[in-house]
Amino acid sequence: MSKLSKIYDQIKKLFGCGKKSLSLTTYNVTFDSDWTSDWCNMSPIIENSTVTFNAGRVVSTHGFKNISKITATIDLSGMAPTEIQKNNWLNASFYMVNSATQPKGTNYCDAGNSGSPYCNEIDFMETNGNRILQQTIHLNNKQRFEYSYSEAILSDDCYTQSNLSSDPGEGTHSLVDVIDVTIPFDMEVTFNSDYTNMSIILTQNGVSILTYDVLNNGGADGTTIDMSSLKSSMSVGWWITPSYWEGYSPKGPYDSPWFTGDCYNDKLCNAGWKLSNVVVTAESQI
Repeated sequence: MSKLSKIYDQIKKLFGCGKKSLSLTTYNVTFDSDWTSDWCNMSPIIENSTVTFNAGRVVSTHGFKNISKITATIDLSGMAPTEIQKNNWLNASFYMVNSATQPKGTNYCDAGNSGSPYCNEIDFMETNGNRILQQTIHLNNKQRFEYSYSEAILSDDCYTQSNLSSDPGEGTHSLVDVIDVTIPFDMEVTFNSDYTNMSIILTQNGVSILTYDVLNNGGADGTTIDMSSLKSSMSVGWWITPSYWEGYSPKGPYDSPWFTGDCYNDKLCNAGWKLSNVVVTAESQI
């Protein structure tokens, strides 16, 4: 090796040149239509990175590998109570599933394993109307979740007010006086570089609240998760698959559930929600 080559090699070692670093790109997410509920005559309306949800599910046109951040605007104004119904037990779901190919139609999969193969799933938001939000990581048939509740819960007799709790150490959060769910708010999902953590921050009018944090918050009901496989799953690819459906909605903590009333009769077709400005920062797309 020449003297010049030795000097160049020393410079590379000193400054880290030649090491492979993660190159990130920001993608505006677009969607394809997938499942539409037979209960209603209207399907989700897709306009680029915006989906106005009637009953059904959409799937991102592309999957994403090695995600570092996801941002979106959430509008739950269509889930507010009306003169017709309270809109309880209706689920506005913003989530993604782990698959090498687009999970659409018969290729769809999720952590519920209902008529489909199991695949890892991360729920950034599942709602009970506009009252409860649940955030969950599902990996390898294990799950860790946290709950949030909005001001709308306080005037609804379908919920037991004395059970409400706001303790990040126990995985529960109050959105009261922070996020007004009758108007849009922003969500930011962040993964750290080694995928040992995921956090979710909701922001509205310059005010923010942390509603999910694996390393710093507790899991509701004592739930924990082994994050060691998240990194390898990221190299396979994740697809964003938001939906609006009825069949599951979060109740709040198991030992003291927030939703306890006999309020399961509201109609999916009389409500809806809107997802917009969906942006993913990732190494690549499928």
